[in-house]
Amino acid sequence: MNKVFSTVTLLVATVASTLLPKDVSAESSACTVQAWVRAEDLAPEHVSHGELRIKVLQPHCAASIASVALRLELNEFGEVKHLRPGAVIPEIKKTDNQTLRDNPHTLYDYGPYDKAMSDPALWFVKAEERTAWSTEATLFENNPNFSRPLVKPFIVASPAVNYPPSFVHYRQIDTFNLVKRHAYSDLGYHYTAVVNFTDGRTVHLPAGHTTFRPTYTRPLAPTPFSWNSTFLMHHETCMADLPQTKEMLALREKCLPESLRSAFIAEVTLEDGYAVQRGKPLKGRVTVHATNGSTQMSDISLAFYNNHHTSWALEYATTGGDPDFYKLLCQYPDVTEIISTDYSSYLFNEERSRNAFYNSPPILSRSLTAGEPSWDFELPIPTTAVPHFSSYYGTTVGALVLNLAVVYPRDVADCIRGVEKANDDSDPEYIMLNAEEGLWDSYTPVVAPIPSESERLWERTLYLQAVVPLNILGEISEQQMDHYLTPGQPSPTLLISPPPDRVAFSIARPVTAEEPLANTSARLMPSKGTFNPYHFEDNFDDYYNWRAAPDPAAHYNQGNYAGLLWKKKVVAEERGILPKTTQGEGNDDDSQHPFVVMP
Repeated sequence: MNKVFSTVTLLVATVASTLLPKDVSAESSACTVQAWVRAEDLAPEHVSHGELRIKVLQPHCAASIASVALRLELNEFGEVKHLRPGAVIPEIKKTDNQTLRDNPHTLYDYGPYDKAMSDPALWFVKAEERTAWSTEATLFENNPNFSRPLVKPFIVASPAVNYPPSFVHYRQIDTFNLVKRHAYSDLGYHYTAVVNFTDGRTVHLPAGHTTFRPTYTRPLAPTPFSWNSTFLMHHETCMADLPQTKEMLALREKCLPESLRSAFIAEVTLEDGYAVQRGKPLKGRVTVHATNGSTQMSDISLAFYNNHHTSWALEYATTGGDPDFYKLLCQYPDVTEIISTDYSSYLFNEERSRNAFYNSPPILSRSLTAGEPSWDFELPIPTTAVPHFSSYYGTTVGALVLNLAVVYPRDVADCIRGVEKANDDSDPEYIMLNAEEGLWDSYTPVVAPIPSESERLWERTLYLQAVVPLNILGEISEQQMDHYLTPGQPSPTLLISPPPDRVAFSIARPVTAEEPLANTSARLMPSKGTFNPYHFEDNFDDYYNWRAAPDPAAHYNQGNYAGLLWKKKVVAEERGILPKTTQGEGNDDDSQHPFVVMP
């Protein structure tokens, strides 16, 4: 069956790496080798062009390399920490002596609690890495002479299968958030230069990382989509078992009972439905309905977020005897952004505009009142949004997040602060800017005075959140692609340029390896530090111990992004900085190349 693979015109990848091989002979041990890859992104039913560059720094090592192969593979990683069945975490109790030091807060003994967080009798930890596929080809052979850097072209042919996109992702462990229940997953596409020395030694040089651009079928004709959601307190249960949190919540409930607060419900209508392609605007209307109560709405903001959910860890924990795992997962939502050249637009901006350095997600905000509770909005979905995709360990989803600020009365604030009587004139809700004062400086615009929110208003504000699910789409294709998790799917193959007329794709045979328990425990079982919110400084040692712990996924997005280096080459050719080259080596039109897929 004939299939047409069009060349990806997208800007793609390159990577550089330096390695001084260890435990090799005197000849090769004195040789420093560098490897770079620049290549186009991978995409289903496409051919991605690339180049490998090898440089040997020492002149006497120019002929010490027998051959160099290039390897490309997709690695996926998942890890989890959950409570064992029947395990009980010790209660945090007050210390016997409450006058140990000058501290206005109640003193608690966190020792047993902190110790329990690293007790293997209470916690189960597991991490594993899955190699979805690996492909390799020899690009330099027969003892090449590296007296100067050499560059060799290659291609990667991808079958009609959707593989996951690669994104920027970080573990949510820092000095202020030691590990309780934990879920994490990541993935990466890596180029590796396999350097074989003439003395028989072999070293592996990380040469860069790339990404895959899955395609999506065109959605049906857009129809409005409606969604109702109740605004809730967010992140309130993250530290709910800590006594300081319990005291704060109890005091707030005493002064501001939930039964007396207003309830706020968001009614959201999306003009073209909840499926939106990245780079296009999301248009809609939000109306906030409020019941009678002691709180009133103030400001609302809208923002787009990509969240990555580690579904593998959730299933592992719940089936392993921790049914409350997700409810008590003390992690903020993972914010992810796709690996893209869009982040580096400043590299190609000849005017070097300062604005080109900033690429923050768009956030819209405005004030809402009971008299004007509706807002028609148009929110840009950034080109760096990660399209919806389910991988082996996790799923990336999009969401429209609504944050609502609601204000409670001043007497409630006084109750929470422990103030018996408030001065009605000491804390006005709004102050009027003095127009005349603004005429006597060089930065205030000449405008009529407008109400300005009091700096003290935040002291009596609650922040609520509602979430609307979105289906983020990537590139659109008229053909439905198979998903890579369907058994028996073929995998990409790396070939020497120019491309042949026939491509034999190999069936992907994933290999999974579990990480040694000692390495996983070093990351997820804190040996030092404390959960006491007033002793966060004690966590610094544990933070650096965590950073030094082995991490299989640490290299996923290290080094150069191959697509960025490829774009630098393309732009340099367009601007006459480099002579133009033809990727197909004699093929004047390499935008399409016919392939016969071998059975």
